[in-house]
Amino acid sequence: MTIAEIAALLGLPCPTALQAIAPIGFSIDSRTIRAGEIFFAIHGKRLDAHAFVPEALARGACAAVIHRDPPGLSAADAARCLRAPDTLRAMQDLASALLARWGRPIVGITGSMGKTTAKDLTELALAPYGRVYASVGNLNNEYGLPLAVFKMLSDGRRMDDYDVAVLEMGMNEKGEIARLCEIAPPDVSVVLNVAPVHIENFPDGLEGIAEAKAEIVRGLKPDGVAILNADDPRVARMAAIATARRQDHSGAQAMYFGRHAAAHVTALDVEPRGLLGSAFTLSTLGGTAPVELPLIGEHHISNALAAAAVATRFGVAPEAIAAQLKLARPGAHRGVARRYAGGFTVVDDAYNSNPAALLEATRLLGQVPNAQRRILIAGEMRELGEQSAALHADCGTAIARSAVDILLGVGGHARALVEAAQAESDRRGGRLATAFVETAAEAGAWLAAQAREGDVILIKGSRGVRLETCLEALPA
Repeated sequence: MTIAEIAALLGLPCPTALQAIAPIGFSIDSRTIRAGEIFFAIHGKRLDAHAFVPEALARGACAAVIHRDPPGLSAADAARCLRAPDTLRAMQDLASALLARWGRPIVGITGSMGKTTAKDLTELALAPYGRVYASVGNLNNEYGLPLAVFKMLSDGRRMDDYDVAVLEMGMNEKGEIARLCEIAPPDVSVVLNVAPVHIENFPDGLEGIAEAKAEIVRGLKPDGVAILNADDPRVARMAAIATARRQDHSGAQAMYFGRHAAAHVTALDVEPRGLLGSAFTLSTLGGTAPVELPLIGEHHISNALAAAAVATRFGVAPEAIAAQLKLARPGAHRGVARRYAGGFTVVDDAYNSNPAALLEATRLLGQVPNAQRRILIAGEMRELGEQSAALHADCGTAIARSAVDILLGVGGHARALVEAAQAESDRRGGRLATAFVETAAEAGAWLAAQAREGDVILIKGSRGVRLETCLEALPA
C-alpha cells in the first residue's frame, strides 16, 4: 500500500514526493521506529510526539502524519508530512477503513483477565478454518488496536493473506471498548470474565466494569454472535443485549462456554495435572473430543473453552480443535515453569495480577503433587483504588486457608495481604510462614537464599512491580 492510497483512505492531500512510497510498517514511537515506516505523531496523555517528528524522520521514517507543525520543522521534513485534523483519529480511521475494505470476519476478545491467552488459543483453534491473523502481544487499546491492524500489511504482508482476524480489546474506563468496536466491528464478540481490574476508575465497582465490558456485545455487527462465559453471572447476563438486538431484527445471538449446565461448549471429566496442565473432554454442539491442554493452571480451561466456542462457531470439528489446543504454549511471564539446578521449580506468572487471578494461582499450587514446600511470592496488585488494602487482605485470608506453605509479599499493599494471611494462619494453628519485602530485587535475594530442592514456587504481581526480575538472582 502506498502513501497515496493511505492519504486517499483518510481524505488527506498527499505531497507528490510521497505518493509512490510504500511504507514497510507503522509506528508511534520515535525511539524504535525503523527505516521505511510511517510515523504517527500522537498527542497522548503524557507526551506530544510532534516534538519527535524530526527525530523519527532522521531515523529513516518514510513519512509522518501530524496535526500541527512542530517547532523547528525544516522545509525538507515538512514536505514528508501528511497533515490530519487529529493524528490519533487518523490512525484509528485508517485501521477502520482497512478492515472495512478487507471485509472478512473479526473476532474481538475482552475480559478482566486472560485476554492474551484466550486470543492465542483462539488463533490455534481457528487454524483449521483458514489463515488466522491474531494481534501481537497485548495491542488492545486505542493506540494498540490500530497498530495491530497495521501489522496485517507490514513487512511485506497483505491483508488478503488472512481469512479471519482475532483482536484483543482492553479498557481502563467506560467507552473505550465502544470506540474499539467502531474501529474493528466484531462478527464474534468474546467476553471472558469480569473481575476487579482497573476498579479505581469505576466508582460503581464490578457492575461498572461489567457494563464497560458489555460494550463489545453492543458493538457487534448486525448479524454478530456474542460468546459468553456461563460461569460468570455478570458475563452471562450480557446475553440479554444480544437478545434485544435480535428483537430489533438484526440476527445477533449468544453462545455460552464454561462449566455451567447452560454452556454450549463445556469441559467434562476434568483432570488437573499440576505443572503438566489439564486434561478434559471437550463437549461442543458438534460432538466431543479428548483434550490435553499443556498450560499450567485449571483456569486456562475456561480460556480454552472460549477458543473452542469461537472455532465451533466457524465450523471447526471438536477433534480438530482438540488437536490444536494440544499445541498451546504459555506467553512470556504467563505461567512458564522454570526448573533450576537446585532441584526446585519456579512458575513465572508475573505478567500481571488481580485478586481473582492471584487466588487461581494459589489454587494451582495446591494441585502440584509431591512438592516439598509450596511457596507463593505475591506482588502488590495495583489499580484497585480505595478498596486496595481490603482486597489484598481478603486474598491473604484465602491464601492462609490454602495449601501454600510460605508466602512472601512484595511492595505496597502486599503488606496487608501478608498481615491478613499471618493472622488467619495463627487463628488456624500457625502453619503458614510469611515475610514481606518492598522491592522485586529484595524478593530475588530472599528467593535465592530460601529456595531448596523440591520446592514449587509461584510468582505473581502487577506489571508495575516487575516481579519477574527477582529471577535474575537465581543461578541459570
